[in-house]
Amino acid sequence: MAFIIPDYTKIYCISKYCVRYSYVLIAIVPVLLLLFWFTRKTFVKFGNRLELEAYLKSKKTDRMIVLALRSLALIFLMLAIASPFALESKTVPGDPRLTILVDNSSSMALYNPGIAYELYKKLEGTMPVNIRTIANGEHSTIGNGILNNIEGDDNVMVITDGVNNEGKLLGDIMLFATNINSSVSTLKMESVKNDVGVVIDGPPELIKDTEGDFVVKVSVVGKNIPYTLQITADDTTLILEEQASSSKSFAFPRKFGEGEYHKLTAKLLDVGNDDYFKNNNVFYKSIKIVPRPKVLYVTEKNSPLARELNKIYELDVKNSLPADLSNYMAVVLNDIRASKINPYMDTLSDYVSDGNGLIFIGGENSFDRGGYKGTLLETLLPIKIGAGEEQNKSDINIVIVIDISQGTEDYVAVEKALALSVVDSLSEKNNVGAVAFSSQAYQIAEIKPLKEHKKELKEKISRLKFDGQSFFNLGIEGGFRLLSNVGGSKNIIFVSDGKTTYDKLREDTLNVVRTINAKGVKVFTVGVGTDTDSLYTENNLFLANMAALGEGVYYKADVSNKLKVQFGDKDETKGEEFYNTLVPIDTTHFITLALDEMHATVSGYNYAVPKPSARMLVTTHKNIPILVVWRFGLGRVVTLMTDDGLKWAGDLLNKENSKLLTKGINWAIGDLGRKKSYDVTIRDTVLGKSTSVNVITRDMPKAEGLAFAKIDTNLYSSVYAPKDIGYKELLGATFAVNYNDEYANLGVNPEFTTLVEKTGGKVFELTDTKGIIEFIKAKSKRIKIDSTDYRWPFAIVALVLFLSEIAIRRYRENIQR
Repeated sequence: MAFIIPDYTKIYCISKYCVRYSYVLIAIVPVLLLLFWFTRKTFVKFGNRLELEAYLKSKKTDRMIVLALRSLALIFLMLAIASPFALESKTVPGDPRLTILVDNSSSMALYNPGIAYELYKKLEGTMPVNIRTIANGEHSTIGNGILNNIEGDDNVMVITDGVNNEGKLLGDIMLFATNINSSVSTLKMESVKNDVGVVIDGPPELIKDTEGDFVVKVSVVGKNIPYTLQITADDTTLILEEQASSSKSFAFPRKFGEGEYHKLTAKLLDVGNDDYFKNNNVFYKSIKIVPRPKVLYVTEKNSPLARELNKIYELDVKNSLPADLSNYMAVVLNDIRASKINPYMDTLSDYVSDGNGLIFIGGENSFDRGGYKGTLLETLLPIKIGAGEEQNKSDINIVIVIDISQGTEDYVAVEKALALSVVDSLSEKNNVGAVAFSSQAYQIAEIKPLKEHKKELKEKISRLKFDGQSFFNLGIEGGFRLLSNVGGSKNIIFVSDGKTTYDKLREDTLNVVRTINAKGVKVFTVGVGTDTDSLYTENNLFLANMAALGEGVYYKADVSNKLKVQFGDKDETKGEEFYNTLVPIDTTHFITLALDEMHATVSGYNYAVPKPSARMLVTTHKNIPILVVWRFGLGRVVTLMTDDGLKWAGDLLNKENSKLLTKGINWAIGDLGRKKSYDVTIRDTVLGKSTSVNVITRDMPKAEGLAFAKIDTNLYSSVYAPKDIGYKELLGATFAVNYNDEYANLGVNPEFTTLVEKTGGKVFELTDTKGIIEFIKAKSKRIKIDSTDYRWPFAIVALVLFLSEIAIRRYRENIQR
């Protein structure tokens, strides 16, 4: 069995000077005290006290010399054991070279086919240049092509339209390229041929008798091409017919009639000969109509919300809970007292744990007004009952932790402005401090009431210099040190881009956040910089995980209004209506996604606070929680701390705001098909790609040409590979097969060029050969961090001091003899 030596490293740095085993330094003082005690001890026995005093007097000078030299020797020896080293960053020229990656897929036929070779001939001789093909035919594996050709610390030029229809996601690959210091650039291309194509976007499923929002997109590449767009439903009903000649989107709502499956077809008619690809002029879309989910609505009054929900769901309205809930996909409890629910707690707990949904709606008989506090029912909820409307904010302590590493230097102005807006959004009653960090943490301002040093704090933030590496864990630890000596609420607002190439640093940071949260500190994270625009980058995931572990919230860059909701003062100039307006505080959840513009005001609410593992999605401007959710077992629980629209929350029943309620119920329901005894699901596909045929049934399904495998209880799956386009039927299910997605949304993909610029690359003109060469040379310069070890100098000094002590002691002994 292999023996693994534990890693006892604990690095501590001051500026660029560090020690690897910092705890050894702490041991210096007790070791010196022990040496002092040992030196004063006399191990020789004397006949009387006079002889002892005479001996001590004669040895006083020797002992002083021995103590001084041995102390110094021990200090230097322990410094050597602590392993001191220095970090130095150097700029090295690197290796200026370029790899040209060529996309020869079908969609590139619209552009100059010789553009890559032309660039190669222009650059040949100025630097080492390679040219490689990464895609052919209808398989645009652009992401895979880039991934297979970047090595780290290199430069690639991708000649492509950015249409990536297979393999790795472009965003993931571009992020990876940035992390290994590979620059990805591209050429600006103009089409030499013209084309027009059509696609349909919209939901694959709709609940019966509900409207779906659909968008038909017509893309024109090159010169304008006249066309007539015709949109039909179920091959017979004309929805729209319009003439145009440029790229255009046509949005429309649609409710379908009887039948489980429906068809939407978009055709481009009267298209001239200038259209290069003829196969992308028709698009088919199937829509599956699912039965209205059966939902139990328990209410003791005539509820306006029940009337609205009855239009969407198969609503069973009762005034009390039945004994059997197995037929319902979700249960809504509208303003019901705890005494009416407690007898059914075992039933409700089992119901939710089995994967069903439970929604609690507030009111005058619910939550804090309905006796929920301290009951078994409260354990089922994502909230703790009872919190005062107005809180004394004088005991709120906040440390703003700002990333000033070299990695954020490209957007210094943005980060400083964001940090200043954070300061402006905080109440002046709050106790606020600040810490900046790069390779170590620096205290900018100690914690004290913001009104006492707001101007000074903002001036210090505006003068920050950006340098060094991002050690996020040191920044969090620095913020915690400031908070460790104060009482009351403790919060860290962490402002950073979250960018690092070291996974261990991310792990260490998350461990630190987990540790300080256990000690009562909440961590809120604020994303800054170009890498934080999308919610799906690795950096955003890291910042979101920090907030989740710290029981805080992750905010995108435009954050000041939402932080003001969390920590701000009430502005007396604004009326009560403003402070009763709802704010989607966390817009990364399914329920609140795309609801940033929601505008609703409530006139009343129940008081509660979210539990640590819950997610608070919506509050008022006074930071009163309104919508809080969590998972319980396999199921989901939603709590709405206002009423059903009868007295307090009428605004939530209008067309736009009601999406919050329906999305909340849909989230609680989860999988719409989980209670069916037979169901077939087949998603639309394209030529050249297979689709899954999933069947819920007790017996093995059979269909010609398909081989099914059991993948779960009563769930079977097979794969269908289409041979031609159009609407198809299998096992009674209708689905669509379209032209290969290589021909969809033609033209240079703006997402690709945006990713190029965001990850440090550049979009060049073909004629800008000089600019390309200068860019490659500049990008080839690398910052290399070296560490210089200083153990041996300290060890040699310790040895010299120790030998000097021996030599001096022997010399003095010889003289005395």
